Parts: sequence; structure tokens; C-alpha cells
Amino acid sequence: MSIKIHSRAAWAAASLTAVAAISTLIYAQSAPPGLAPAAPAPMDLSTVKPEDAKAYFTTYGWIIGQRTGIKQLGLTADEIDQINAGIKLALTSGPRDIPGGEGILPKMQDYLQARAEKVAKEEIAKQKTASDKLFADLDKNPNVKKTATGLYYEIVTPGTDPKPTDTDTVTVKYKGTLTDGTVFDQTDDKDPTRDFPVAGVIPGWTEGLKLIGKGGTIKLYIPAKLAYGENPESPVIPPGAALIFETSIVDIKATKADPSAMQITPEMLKAMGGGSAPSP
Repeated sequence: MSIKIHSRAAWAAASLTAVAAISTLIYAQSAPPGLAPAAPAPMDLSTVKPEDAKAYFTTYGWIIGQRTGIKQLGLTADEIDQINAGIKLALTSGPRDIPGGEGILPKMQDYLQARAEKVAKEEIAKQKTASDKLFADLDKNPNVKKTATGLYYEIVTPGTDPKPTDTDTVTVKYKGTLTDGTVFDQTDDKDPTRDFPVAGVIPGWTEGLKLIGKGGTIKLYIPAKLAYGENPESPVIPPGAALIFETSIVDIKATKADPSAMQITPEMLKAMGGGSAPSP
């Protein structure tokens, strides 16, 4: 884990790139197939309401916060105020008017990296405690089975044969939660199903999907080693977290490469301010 220190120009460019990347992705997804997305017309600032401008700045701050990884530092309210004070100071000072002088930068980076590692270790220990309790309870549940890899599962409805294979794509409904019940991802009324290649998801999902057929439902209790491990790129999943999914297979189809389909690359995800997508 590393925390990068940017110059003021680079920092601004990075955050603006994130805004542009998100906007580009949204417009590209909404364009009719085969048509290049039209560039949005410049906004007439005279028509912007104060409450809308406030929402825009809040969203801009959210993007900056996601990109810089400040959530990894476990900040207190006072420390957040200190960061806000630094931002305000930057608006009235020159690019080299660094509080504490330029000599503070390497020490600051060392401190932030040590702080992030400390928070991560504490979170991993917390998640291990929660995971150990979850799996100990599951060991006592006669309806739950365990595979050789350490995946726990309960088949609610087996579905029909044939079951999916690594070369298939499945259409699924699902809900993913942490051990404390927090929902981190799910299909819903606006997004009722999603398609995933069986071999293109986390190992616990790949293994679990092949245990049921079309129309089947399974509960998956996935240890961190079969999920995202201790270094999840998604900010919504803690390091070392066990994940719980209830998944239903709506359809199974052979995977076919579609060169015209829009693919979300790792570079696009990084530009959007996240690492990997929170989906399984």
C-alpha cells in the first residue's frame, strides 16, 4: 500500500480526470448501439441553482476523497478538519508555500503510509474475528456444507441441469453482505439482473455458481482467501472480509466474445476513482 504525493497541478488534473472519466462512461453507456456518444453541451451557469452547485462541489469532494484513499487512514473529526484547513490554505497560497516547509513532505508520506498500514492491520484483525465466528457457527449448521477449498454453501433451490461451467456466462440476481449484515452490492428493481462469466468472478463465486442450475438459488459464505483477500481494491469491502451472497441463476449461456461491446478496463476503473468494481 502506498500513498502518492502529487503537485498541486497533478492533484487537480487527477481529480478532473476522474470527473471526465465518469462523465464519459455514463454518456457512452446511454448512447444507442453503433453511435458515438454526443459531447454534452456547455452548461449555462446562469441557470444553476445554489443547491445544485452545492451538490456538484460535494460530489467533486467525494471523487477527490475516493481517489486519494483518505478513508484508509481512519480519520477522526479533528483530523478531517485539519485536512479541510489545508485545502483552504491552498486556495490562498502559492504552489510552494507548503505548511511546515518542503522538508515535511517525505515525513508526511511516511506517516500516512504507516497510519494506513496500522488501520488496515486493525481492520484485518477485526474481520478475522468476525469470520472465525461466522464459520464456527456454520460448522454447527447441518444445512450448510463445506468444500475442500473452504467455501461454505447452502443450496436453497438446486435448479435444473445442466449446471454452468467455466466457459459459460450466467445471468443472476444476488445480494452481497458483510458479516455484520451491511449490503455492499446487489441487484434491485433498477438493475434486476447482471451477467457474469463464471470464470471471471472471485473464486468463491466461480465454485459456488457451478453447484446449482438455471432457476437455482444458493447461499455462499466465502472466506477472504476465496474473495478479495487482505487487499481489496474496492473501498466498500474491508481488507480480510468474508463475504455472504445469496445468488439465483436466471439463465445460463455460452460465453461469446463481442468485440463491439464496451469493456470496462482496469485503467477506466482507476480513472473513475475506484480499483476493481464492487461486484463479485
